[in-house]
Amino acid sequence: MDSIVQSLFMDGMETANIGIFAINEEGKILYVNAYVCDYLGYTKEEILSKFVWEINPSLDVHPFKMKEATEYKKPTEAFHIAKDGTPIPVEISSSLYTIEGHTYRTAMVQDIRIRKKNLETIALFHDLLNNSHDMVFIIRIEDGYIDYVNETAISVTGYTLEEMNEVGIERIRRPLKEEDTFFRHSQELKQVGKLTDHAIVVRKDGTEFPVEANVRYLHRDGIDYDIAIVRDITDRIEAEHRLEHMNQILERAVAKKTAELQKTVAFLNAYKLALDAGNIVSKSDLKGRITYVNENFCTVSGYSSEELIGHPHSIVRHPDTDVSVFRSLWSTIQSKQIWQGIIKNRKKDGGYYWVDLKIVPLCNPEGEIIEYIAVRHEVTELIDHQETLKKVLTTDALTHYGNRYRLMNDIGMVDEPYLALINIDNFREINDFYGHEFGDLLIVEVAGAINAIIQERISKSFYRLNGDEYAILGHDTSKETFVTKIEEIVSTVAQKVFIIKEEEITVQMTASISFETDKSQLFITADMAMTSAKKNQHSLLVYDPSLLLNEECENNVKWTKKIQTAIRQDKIIPYYQPIVDNATGEYSKYEALVRLIDEEDKVISPFFFLEIAKRTKHYGTITQKVLEKSFEYFKECDLSVSVNLTIKDIMEPQTQKIIFDLLEKFGIGERVVFEIVESEGIENFESVIGFIKSAKECGCKIAIDDFGTGYSNFEYLLKLKADFIKIDGSLIKNLHKDHEAKILVSTIVNFSKQLGMQTIAEFVSDEKTFEIVKEMGIDYSQGYYFGEPKPKVVQDL
Repeated sequence: MDSIVQSLFMDGMETANIGIFAINEEGKILYVNAYVCDYLGYTKEEILSKFVWEINPSLDVHPFKMKEATEYKKPTEAFHIAKDGTPIPVEISSSLYTIEGHTYRTAMVQDIRIRKKNLETIALFHDLLNNSHDMVFIIRIEDGYIDYVNETAISVTGYTLEEMNEVGIERIRRPLKEEDTFFRHSQELKQVGKLTDHAIVVRKDGTEFPVEANVRYLHRDGIDYDIAIVRDITDRIEAEHRLEHMNQILERAVAKKTAELQKTVAFLNAYKLALDAGNIVSKSDLKGRITYVNENFCTVSGYSSEELIGHPHSIVRHPDTDVSVFRSLWSTIQSKQIWQGIIKNRKKDGGYYWVDLKIVPLCNPEGEIIEYIAVRHEVTELIDHQETLKKVLTTDALTHYGNRYRLMNDIGMVDEPYLALINIDNFREINDFYGHEFGDLLIVEVAGAINAIIQERISKSFYRLNGDEYAILGHDTSKETFVTKIEEIVSTVAQKVFIIKEEEITVQMTASISFETDKSQLFITADMAMTSAKKNQHSLLVYDPSLLLNEECENNVKWTKKIQTAIRQDKIIPYYQPIVDNATGEYSKYEALVRLIDEEDKVISPFFFLEIAKRTKHYGTITQKVLEKSFEYFKECDLSVSVNLTIKDIMEPQTQKIIFDLLEKFGIGERVVFEIVESEGIENFESVIGFIKSAKECGCKIAIDDFGTGYSNFEYLLKLKADFIKIDGSLIKNLHKDHEAKILVSTIVNFSKQLGMQTIAEFVSDEKTFEIVKEMGIDYSQGYYFGEPKPKVVQDL
């Protein structure tokens, strides 16, 4: 009987729809089932000849110390390497067993490639929803509470989601008939399941526009929802009115318009030629079968017209595009509406291309759809530029681990995160003694040592922030374990001898930890603990509010007094750094940079006082003094001056008034450039664009500062219509050694030229960097190679 049970058990494991491993304490694979052979591509004999780390490289312990290994009773993600070298994402649960004094591991493994693909598809759909030209609302029927709106709805109405719920749906949606309230509309929707609603949307500023909403009823978890896709139909109504008027004229004058009609036909033929020349055009019948394609369609897709005509458009459908997009597309055009959106298509050779697509239903005089015409503009380069930018922005150029921007993003994505910061002690002295190249190599080696200690999930948890500062993001573990791990890192690295350029060197490290539950304060509190740890010579310090409160208050009081004294004694002054024309070498522009002169006549950088000035409400006064003194200084010369403005400055009515009053007083608008700090997000584009328009009417120009970090995106440039792009110094200073940084800068330069914008390289500190910048076609340079900020300008190179 036991042999029968054992046979059934083995048959069950062999045919299980999940991978099963058995491994001995040396890491030797003793058993796998057929599922494992299928997804890895090995025969069973091939796998049984291997050790586990040959399949799962993340297990880098040799030999495999089974008794020290971790049980993964909770599913853990990893990568297995298939026979052909392909990394396969898997989810592993494992247990340890001891039999006759020997330890064995059993592991249950699930191939999660399809799940990963589904998550990517969901993320893409979310992006498409937020970038839709239509507004999307999800509203609770019972009380009219708005659970969700997309970015388009926020942009078009001017309300945030919170403001919408404060004013109520009845204030935003005004029915065409007074009796057609939202309650009545909702009750009808519950009866019929879906309907088309026509109403008026009232913006936050009181303006109105007509809309058409495709609405569906949804019941989930005991709650009734009204899901509405809302489209502004102002243009359509105006077009219908114009068309009706034209029809009346044509009916009365058809006999006299024959000649004009012939001219119109000729014009339309010319328009068709122009349309074909610059766009990807196709026509299809009512079932979606292609009836016409232009030459551009064939060139971009790789198909001939013979291969396309008669086939549905799904021949170029890319599997990354969710099927719901096409359902929405067909629903829209079959209701005689124009559909517009950005779609990823597939080429004949398996490649892809992105298009900005508009599909127009063409109707006969009776209003019946007779065919569809689709006009596309290829935007592959723009989309790919954004993807390249995202990748580079999240990776440290020196160590290739995550950078500060990646850390901040990951903190927001993780539940209950812990953060540790680690600094190399006396790193400045190492740099000064051995040189910056030696220092960079040491930073890389120390990062590798920390990485080796952390082992698990390093791609999501280890970061190099800047200089000699590293960060480790922890979660799903106890605080005690996290502290122990950081202590181990500090002590282990301190004992390690690093060999750099044949020099032996050891380093000591200081670490700080924060378990702050407010994610927005996690990095700040860890940094405060680091400052205190260095000041008091602790090798490790865990953040405690009571420990650091007095230090912070003391510092704030000290700098607040310095700021107040400087303002009272008129010692807030601008320093000027030259911006050089790369083509001529002329110092034609200068950037005004604020400085504070203290009681001992020391020149203080804004790094020490500007944030405190913002918190103590002195920031506006400082901005006003920089503007006034800079405009006064430059009014009598032919040079241009750049002044930094934050989004807060632009959104502050009093600051705006001061700016335009000073522009009028000094009359130098044509020589003023306002640099908008690009690392700050813009929530109200309309207000910012309004300021830019007013500034340009005064002759001013606009620059985007620090482009290439933070919220960098090309749509940002298109909306703000800037004159200059200042490429962030973190990219420029690494051009000579970071290939990815060079690719990103080249992308920014090329795209800027296409938009008619000029570029300025920041942090140009030596001749080698200056030569690279000129070779890349950047228009202007700024940095210590040309001169540090001074209270007066110089005009010679």
